[in-house]
Amino acid sequence: MILTKRANGKYYIVYIKPNGKRTGISTRTKIKSEALKFLSQFERELEQRKLQKLTPITLQEFNQRFLDYSKTVHTPKTHKAYSLTHSFVEKFFGEVSLTEITPSRMNDYFEQRIKNSSIYQARKDLICLNSLFNKAISEGYLLQNPCKVIKRFRLPEKQPLFFSELELETLLNKVKEKDVSDLIVFAMQTGLRQMELLTLEWSQINFKDRYLTLTNQSHITKSKKVRMIPLSIKAMQIIVERELTKASELVFTLNRKAINPNYISQKFKSYVREAAINDNLTFHSLRHTFASWLVQRGVSILQVSKLLGHCSVKVTQIYSHLRSEDLQNAINVLNN
Repeated sequence: MILTKRANGKYYIVYIKPNGKRTGISTRTKIKSEALKFLSQFERELEQRKLQKLTPITLQEFNQRFLDYSKTVHTPKTHKAYSLTHSFVEKFFGEVSLTEITPSRMNDYFEQRIKNSSIYQARKDLICLNSLFNKAISEGYLLQNPCKVIKRFRLPEKQPLFFSELELETLLNKVKEKDVSDLIVFAMQTGLRQMELLTLEWSQINFKDRYLTLTNQSHITKSKKVRMIPLSIKAMQIIVERELTKASELVFTLNRKAINPNYISQKFKSYVREAAINDNLTFHSLRHTFASWLVQRGVSILQVSKLLGHCSVKVTQIYSHLRSEDLQNAINVLNN
């Protein structure tokens, strides 16, 4: 929407109508200050008209609507994250209409979230709430996303935690079930995420050419991209052995049944503690170990990024500190 002066000396407002057509309206004045007042009043009238067309709904009602939708398109882990965020938002805002939530009030929410929880949780909330409000816009409940003006929180850089070879060996010595030890070694040899492993099916394995394909069929990957993972000799040995006694379409089972992700996370943590190694190590640390060991052995960040299925090589840069010899080689140029 712009204010323009025509040849007759009068000011006009030029704007785009809901049907996409450009149109103009006269302010009926040649005085700019009066034209600006007319513009301000006209903008408020247009906003009011748009609001009157919105379907009224409370925050709580739309939260439930969104969570019902989330159940059908997101993984249980992602759905749980949305549920947690929504519970905090409802507690903060109370009984309010969705249209009452403004950028200013969202700022207040995030300030409290950082203070009472952490900047990490606030960042997760921002991602979840952007999805919520964008969905509300698409369904005619909001005109704009109150989180749109809030920049994504910049997190302090953290180095990924990974197993040393001795720590991994110590851990595996404590694991009693072969099904679990197979899962751990295969995770470390492929860098697959937990749910990519637990939903991996035999149809995704190419025995002849020694690779597996994540197809987004049994499980939608985080990047939502199809990716191919070549299999190492150790990974292939596990696959061949398990294929001889396979109990279902799933490659990894426990006592011939599907593995519950919460169970394996807790079981893994119990073995970490029994092995008396770093208590902060988790199942996801196996993915970090896969990447870290590759980088330490000279594999490029770009190749590691492709194997991990990262959407951008920038995400993989967290492992770049492991190539300190590159920096040393650069400095050695000065010695020549």
